[in-house]
Amino acid sequence: MQSLSPTSRYLLALKEGSHQPDDVQQEAVSRLDTIYRELQTQPAPVASGGGLRAKFGKLLGKREPAAGTAPVRGLYMWGGVGRGKTPADGPVLPEPAGRA
Repeated sequence: MQSLSPTSRYLLALKEGSHQPDDVQQEAVSRLDTIYRELQTQPAPVASGGGLRAKFGKLLGKREPAAGTAPVRGLYMWGGVGRGKTPADGPVLPEPAGRA
């Protein structure tokens, strides 16, 4: 099951009345939506071959990006308390399995 995109969640929150329209938040949600779409379409990383460095990386849970794919760029959000950063960035990644 695919989760709602940041834009879909933002529009739903506006419709339900839990958020007020805000141009700055809309811009942030738009950028988060881009990240969300990139994460949805990027192939899962695969573990590298052998070697001590690769084995140490595997031990730490690190994975290399698939050949020919660039990592998804993140977004740094800064703002005062109550600007809506947490509700805006919450829907970018799906909930882990077994959590509601």
